Amino acid sequence: MAFANEVPGTPETLTLAQAESVALRHAPAIGAAFFRSEAARQAVLEARSAFFPQVTAEFSAVGTGNDMGNFFGGTSHVAKDTRLGATGGLNDPTILSRESNGIVISQLISDFGQTANLTSMARYRARSEAEKAKVVKSVALYQVDKIYFKALEAEALLAVSKETASARRIVFDQVKAMVDSNLKSGLDLSFARVSVGEAELLIVQAQNALDEAEAELSAALGCRLPHRFVLIDEPQYPLPNSTPGELAAQALKYRPEAIGLRNEYAATARYSAAERAARYPKITAMGSMGRTPVGDPRVEGNYEAVGINVELPLFTGGRLSAQVQEAVSKQSAAQKTLEEEEERIVKDVNIAWLDALAGLKKIKVTEEILGSSQEALELADSRFRLGSTSIVELTQAQLANTQAKLAHTGAKYEYQMNRVKLEFETGALKFRTPLRGTH
Repeated sequence: MAFANEVPGTPETLTLAQAESVALRHAPAIGAAFFRSEAARQAVLEARSAFFPQVTAEFSAVGTGNDMGNFFGGTSHVAKDTRLGATGGLNDPTILSRESNGIVISQLISDFGQTANLTSMARYRARSEAEKAKVVKSVALYQVDKIYFKALEAEALLAVSKETASARRIVFDQVKAMVDSNLKSGLDLSFARVSVGEAELLIVQAQNALDEAEAELSAALGCRLPHRFVLIDEPQYPLPNSTPGELAAQALKYRPEAIGLRNEYAATARYSAAERAARYPKITAMGSMGRTPVGDPRVEGNYEAVGINVELPLFTGGRLSAQVQEAVSKQSAAQKTLEEEEERIVKDVNIAWLDALAGLKKIKVTEEILGSSQEALELADSRFRLGSTSIVELTQAQLANTQAKLAHTGAKYEYQMNRVKLEFETGALKFRTPLRGTH
């Protein structure tokens, strides 16, 4: 769904599913989470690459001092071998003039599980990032749903306020006519005027709340300027038949936060195993082949060689032990973080369940209050018309009826928001209806 205009004031029909669709495509946080997930997937390929042969092409051109002197000085001194002293490594110290081209191949034979554990760690972290992306998506859905129902509530409260103001103006006109006919006193007219003023104040407050809600909804949908929407109301969501314990178990199973932290804990466990394996030998098969077309006669021609290299750490100054201890500590921290998150999820599910249940009860109670206040208002209006009571009783009945209408309207949308929150807390909040043909 596209919003063609950037000028506020043009109504556009919007359903909850459409709002969700637009919000999911707009939210920058979702895009950022997606790219982090993609980066984590590439890390798996990086770690796994150590299992495959590593092939490197090498090109070397070397000239000894005597050979270079012969070339530039034009002398015919016999080239001597050049030997190096300490060069930072153990190697053949003889350097011969040559130009060589070749390929070096190395293949890991065994590192006693270090590479396997590092690859597994990367996989778990990639899964963790994928779950974090789901968290961002579910948060975006929850936020847009909450704002949508907030805007619907503001619209309904504005309608109630306008209806109240209209009814009170009618009463004011009736009282004014009675005053003009000397059937009522000026005091009654003053009370009626105050009642109309209170209703108009309600309209101002409700309109401001609606403007704020539409501004929030516009921002959630990626609109740079506030838009005026024609929102389609949603039917009242039923309360799940499951018990709070069952909902908490569902949340622990399906909430992406919990799944992501479980994967993160598994990743730290693999990392600990990899650090322990770093103490063991690393066995690699190596081979090289190539040709030296130009150079010292002793090395001209084709060459090839194969061998096995065994690398065993003997003394590292405590580095390997420290790395193992670091990995174990990170694993323990990840376990505690998972436990803390699971406790928080259970608590949030229970609170969301209680809020939704209380909201459902509140709808019933406010509905009963509204019915009683409506009867009281009708009775007070009849008594006032008959002259058996004052305007004070009528305005009190009007006020009670208005408060009951506002409370009942607010209770309906408060329950909808609490119900959406329960879906979010249990991990059941999903995109409602895939939109087709939107852009």
